[in-house]
Amino acid sequence: MRVDIVVFDGVDELDVVGPLEVFRNAERMDCRLTSRLVTRRPVAEVVGSYGLRFRPDAVLEPGCDVLVVPGGNWIARGETGAWAEVRGGELLGPLRAAAERASVTAGVCTGTLILAAAGLVGGRPAATHHAAVADLAGYGAAVTDARVVDDGDLVTAGGVTSGIDLALWLVERFFGAHYADAAAERMEYRRTRAVTTHGKGPRDQRDRLG
Repeated sequence: MRVDIVVFDGVDELDVVGPLEVFRNAERMDCRLTSRLVTRRPVAEVVGSYGLRFRPDAVLEPGCDVLVVPGGNWIARGETGAWAEVRGGELLGPLRAAAERASVTAGVCTGTLILAAAGLVGGRPAATHHAAVADLAGYGAAVTDARVVDDGDLVTAGGVTSGIDLALWLVERFFGAHYADAAAERMEYRRTRAVTTHGKGPRDQRDRLG
């Protein structure tokens, strides 16, 4: 299973690093999983909202099993970040193309707003940062107050640290609770297990993968 995490200038660092560390810990166990940082166009690095520099692994293209879109700088309406990516529009088409073939498309924090702008949320249940709830509702989403909302092929998380819970839930959903709990233990992270589910359950996904 391939997980692609989209990065862009102004991205919130923890939106990226939290899920990435979960997935990399799962990789070190028996999970058949690889995770990558991807960008909409070839660049040597992107700079996060707090100055952390990321070196992407590849360009975003269809073929991943799980597509993760973080947020950042939406509330501040920054010159870089999620708001700027939506305003620029160049990321939205590649996101739609990748999401069409992915088993799961996931939004972390205000990354859900990017998905909504790309037409990937619509009237479905979804979560985002508490300060961006009105914006998400403006896209027609059924905004849900939860750390993680699972609606089958769309999984979204609330603000910032909720991305860790989202990634742990995806590991549980695809590989089982044992691996998710083990990854959380390695990170010394206490799982909240606050997941609101609307779509397929964990066993459905494990069966689908093989």
